[in-house]
Amino acid sequence: MTEIRVDSEITLRSPGIPDADLLFELIDSNRDHLGRWLPGLVAVKSVEEERSWLEKQIDNPDGERPLLIIVDDVVVGVIGAKVQSLNDAAEVGYWLVEGQQGRGLTTRSCAAIVDDLLRSQGMNRVVIRAAVDNTRSRAVPERLGFVHEGVEREAVKLPEGFVDMAVYSMLASEWRGAQEMGFIDPSGRPLTFGAPPILIDSEMMLRRPRSDDAAELFSLLDSNRDRLDWWSGWSNRLRTEEDASALIQSSTRRDSDQGSPLYVYESGALVGAVNVETSSADKSGATADVRYWIGGEWEGRGLMIRACRAAVDAAISHFELDGVTIHAGAGNMRARALAERLGFTMHRLDRGVSANEDVIVYSVSASDWAKNAAER
Repeated sequence: MTEIRVDSEITLRSPGIPDADLLFELIDSNRDHLGRWLPGLVAVKSVEEERSWLEKQIDNPDGERPLLIIVDDVVVGVIGAKVQSLNDAAEVGYWLVEGQQGRGLTTRSCAAIVDDLLRSQGMNRVVIRAAVDNTRSRAVPERLGFVHEGVEREAVKLPEGFVDMAVYSMLASEWRGAQEMGFIDPSGRPLTFGAPPILIDSEMMLRRPRSDDAAELFSLLDSNRDRLDWWSGWSNRLRTEEDASALIQSSTRRDSDQGSPLYVYESGALVGAVNVETSSADKSGATADVRYWIGGEWEGRGLMIRACRAAVDAAISHFELDGVTIHAGAGNMRARALAERLGFTMHRLDRGVSANEDVIVYSVSASDWAKNAAER
């Protein structure tokens, strides 16, 4: 029996014949949820059919290799690989029961199974295919740095008709390279909020500051001083590279689970930062505040909206947040527009809290953020 320990929360385990009853119960109670994208799965009409399917998988080493996704001893879904031994290749698929989305369970499970396929089982290539409009499913390979190879036109027939399929791939050499660069932890955990970094795509990532970032950080700050000193209350205190080094040391001495700050890198260059400050839970639940800045030469390319979206995705899952806020100067139209494009709504106006101007507070609930993500 195969078992992969993903982290303290998730375990992947190969099912046995006795699991047929449990799997059928999960499918039967989630037919509406699963039916749109996985009609073949919900076509199973009895425990006997599910048992027969399991027996075929167990007897066929080159067929599909399903693993139960187990969270705190509860089965919440299935992830599996269809292996083609002749080509040292595999295709990974996955599903979760309703109500388990938005916690990073699929991404972490997928990272673990991909790591096992490419490093332990000697596969050369892993493919993930998802319907073009299935944004949740497509987000998984995109977060893991898979290459988008293209679209298969009308490749799958669903209840609504034929749909195009997006195809993503990862090679063993690319996976090893991503690990060496710190994008993916060898244990298969790409989306913990601290280290390893959050990989947005093959060129863009968020990561914690390091002591050797001081020179690059100071150079970026100094070249943007006129912009940053007006909008921020901290940049005018950083007048030397030693000041930047002290700031980094201060942030790295903090509790490693607090999540602030994350530096934004594009094509190997530091372009800005996203700070996520968590707050103590109150009657409205656990929240965090997001603040961000980017060098002027990098504006207008959509980098910061992608960085903030990735940071909020990871923070809500990692810290189990009920909501997130963004503070923006009333006259800082770029920062305000970014918050609105992210789906945040104006919550209140704080008058006189900044030396320069009033501050507008935007907010979004975790549930609304998940709905917005599904529509992206």
